Amino acid sequence: GENKNGGVLALVKLDIQVTRIECKLPNVCVLDIKGEEILHIVGVYAPESKSWTWEDLSPFLSNKCVVFGDFNVDMDRDGKKVEMFLAWADANFLTPFTPELSTSLRWNRIIDYALTAGLSIDIQNYSGNTTSDHTPSYLLFQQS
Repeated sequence: GENKNGGVLALVKLDIQVTRIECKLPNVCVLDIKGEEILHIVGVYAPESKSWTWEDLSPFLSNKCVVFGDFNVDMDRDGKKVEMFLAWADANFLTPFTPELSTSLRWNRIIDYALTAGLSIDIQNYSGNTTSDHTPSYLLFQQS
């Protein structure tokens, strides 16, 4: 990755069929989950110093996908940065889902969330202990 303190982790239940898709972007992990339809999951850690743009994620999107992770963009506070981010999301028909509570333990900001196309999800904060400077979040959705 591009930052010694960051990365992407995806935990998938053992009985779910998953395939990792090749992606050369640092700190981005792309998975296909097989059900009646293929669900693309794009895990993202986007540090301020990232070498790629939001548009670089577009080839990994589909009509049924989730882009999930640490975007380092607070939708309520980041002005021009959030405008560019949401313009990309809108152009790709992505709907944002944010947890109710702050995800950054350092700055009281919500910078970890999900964007989806073709499905609705529930995103929640993990309430247990963590060694991270972020509150872990998890997604709940039904895959048919």
